[in-house]
Amino acid sequence: MSKSKETPAQKIKRLEKALANAEMKNMIYGDMVEILKKEHGIDLEKKYLAERSGLPKNKGK
Repeated sequence: MSKSKETPAQKIKRLEKALANAEMKNMIYGDMVEILKKEHGIDLEKKYLAERSGLPKNKGK
């Protein structure tokens, strides 16, 4: 079905399903980040935030 021919109710249902899928992925990714941090000492959040801020990486740590 074309998205332009959706009724408002159909659009809401589609968007609710997409939101539920995105929330599930977010939970899974969050769990994966925690596992990497706890089991492997990899802090992806810290690395990502440092890269986004433009700060130089700490090579000593």
